[in-house]
Amino acid sequence: MRTIKDRVVLVTGAASGIGQALAVQFAKEGANLVITDINKDTLMATVEQVKSLGREVLPVIADIGNRNDVERLCRVAIENHKRVDILVNNAGVALYADFADTDLSDWEWLMGVDFWGPVYALHYLVPGMIERKSGHIVNLSSWMGLLGQPSNSAYSAAKFGIMGLSEALRVELNRYNIGVTVVCPGVVQTNIFKSLKIKGFRSGVRNMPAFLGLSPERISKRIIHAVKRNRSMVITGLGRSAYALKRISPRAARIIGYGGAWAYSKFREDR
Repeated sequence: MRTIKDRVVLVTGAASGIGQALAVQFAKEGANLVITDINKDTLMATVEQVKSLGREVLPVIADIGNRNDVERLCRVAIENHKRVDILVNNAGVALYADFADTDLSDWEWLMGVDFWGPVYALHYLVPGMIERKSGHIVNLSSWMGLLGQPSNSAYSAAKFGIMGLSEALRVELNRYNIGVTVVCPGVVQTNIFKSLKIKGFRSGVRNMPAFLGLSPERISKRIIHAVKRNRSMVITGLGRSAYALKRISPRAARIIGYGGAWAYSKFREDR
């Protein structure tokens, strides 16, 4: 999709972080936005940024983990713009907990937002893209969707699922001129660590040094570059290292995982 100008772009999780940066960057490229988040106050801050760039923006408050909310979101987008050209499945939540401490309700909550949310949006919007034989899908995975991490079994499972889904869709939808890009960021300077749900660990696990991460603005520019050129994958920071290490030496990748588990063991509540 060489041209972004006047495209209709739907971005989930647009109230902050990568989602907000993407909404603003797409607006700078001349797109019109449909943006959604569960947090109304912060979503409106994104609205003001997009409006300041002279582009149309339609905010919709929705819980991406709720099928009815996603159906309503997609219906409102189509009613107002007749189409969605680019879908960005960005909304996500995270849980830091050992598998033994992860209840089924935790799994249902996390998979609902991180996996089923994108599936719902794709279900409602891909048929229109196929009919028009045009469109692009951006799915946010993670470096933990490339290299499973201890105390992140639910998150890694969801993000590995997004990887597989994206790879399959890229091949399947190619004949309809629909591109698919999966994004695997490393550490990003967003609020995800502040909002991280923790079980069995003390709050110190949230203290990821900010200098390790890239800014949402830098990542958003790379994503839009990938959309324009129909790139299959965007990997940044730790994601790139994790991907290379696992391909070269799966055993070394596991050792890194053991090291991470040991480093964070001091934050366990039973220690």
